[in-house]
Amino acid sequence: MSSKNSSKIVFANKLLHAGYSLEINEQRLINLALSKINSKKSNPGQILIYPTEYAQCFGLSKRSVYEQLSSAAKSLQDKSVTILDDSGEAVSIPWVSNATYEKVKNQGSFITLEFSEAIEPYIFNIEGNFTELFFHNTVKLNSLASLRLYGLLNEVRNYHNYKRQGAVVVNFQLPEMKQKLFLSESYGAWRDFKSRVLLPAIEKINAHTDICVKFKPKKMGNCITAIEFAYSTQCPSKSEHIARPRLARRPKVKKGSHEEGVWARVNLNRLGGYELSNQNENPAFRLAKADIRRCITYAKIIGDDKAKSYYSKQLNKKT
Repeated sequence: MSSKNSSKIVFANKLLHAGYSLEINEQRLINLALSKINSKKSNPGQILIYPTEYAQCFGLSKRSVYEQLSSAAKSLQDKSVTILDDSGEAVSIPWVSNATYEKVKNQGSFITLEFSEAIEPYIFNIEGNFTELFFHNTVKLNSLASLRLYGLLNEVRNYHNYKRQGAVVVNFQLPEMKQKLFLSESYGAWRDFKSRVLLPAIEKINAHTDICVKFKPKKMGNCITAIEFAYSTQCPSKSEHIARPRLARRPKVKKGSHEEGVWARVNLNRLGGYELSNQNENPAFRLAKADIRRCITYAKIIGDDKAKSYYSKQLNKKT
């Protein structure tokens, strides 16, 4: 989709840095609603969102989207966002004043959503200190971490003092980064945060948006204290980028069974194909450490000593 023909999501930077936690369907509902409004005008009141429209935008099954939307609309009514006001005081305000799933005879089903009066200054009549994203660049970011990171990186996109040798460079302290991504303490260790949050988010951004991101951890002594992100808008064609495949869930079967072996071989082949495809474009490409460990486990299950040896050597190089 051409950027010229794409709607935009626009919000004040205070909202970008605010504290909130939404489920992915709630965030998508907010984003789709924001793409339908004019941020330079006043609150239009009710915004209608149709299930077929929602399913088409986010590539979802029409069968499941009705239940997802109904649940998201109901839960969104209880969700709030914590924003620092002009005096620096943290204020909790509701996202919406109304979000209901309706079914009207001869009109079908739809969501009626209305942003709250308290949140209006951050999404309506905006004139300065805002971030705008093309909606089509957000639709395949299917985690809150990838959505929020993409927004944070774009905040400084047009600021000259963040540009270095054709790239946009921005630094975040590690605790600040975790806070902005609204992560729980379960991601306290760097290796967990990197493998479970940061790498998957960046892979999604690189595969499905208009920027290509790299990152570099910053150390103070032996501790990683900050992350430097650098991204370029001059990306290779996204059709050339191979996104990490979704792995099959482990079946509920006994260890050592034939079914377990089939599952392991399928996932080993998926990750191996993903690695090979990316190496055709970039010979230096290697799987993330977590995926290398998965490949070693799969190889052990199916008794593939060659694959086990190959990935064990890769793991040793990364540690």
